[in-house]
Amino acid sequence: MTHNRIKELRKNKGLSQSQLANKVGISNQVISFYENNKREPKIETWQALANFFDVSVPYLQGIDDKPNTGYSKEYIYKCLDDAYKEKWKDPTGQIMGGGFDKVVDAYLAQKEIKKPSKIDMNFWKTNFNYLFETPNIRRLLTTKDKYSNDDIKLIL
Repeated sequence: MTHNRIKELRKNKGLSQSQLANKVGISNQVISFYENNKREPKIETWQALANFFDVSVPYLQGIDDKPNTGYSKEYIYKCLDDAYKEKWKDPTGQIMGGGFDKVVDAYLAQKEIKKPSKIDMNFWKTNFNYLFETPNIRRLLTTKDKYSNDDIKLIL
């Protein structure tokens, strides 16, 4: 049996078992069982812990040596930029893209941000970094599932 990295990552963040338990919504006794390999987390719990620590599930499980095997933030920003500027197909074959100006404009208006004349990568990084707090985007960062570029655009 491989030893997981829950305890190591928890200590690196300076958290007690109780604090970690509160963050992920389980008891500190269960955290203790996981750390001592007395119980195995369900896949949903592995993913919640991996999301919290910003690592991949295999890394957390002690299987993989790389903490993050997902898509980079730069790549996700590029997909967001492409989704905004170019036409692409959703899984049903419907043409998308170049058409969510209204969504972007509404967000910018709500935040009282002036839309620049030229939208570049800095625009996305400055105004849309909140996307990385959403569960689906966090999953893209931590798990390199096989997604097409169009699938990633749809997730965005």
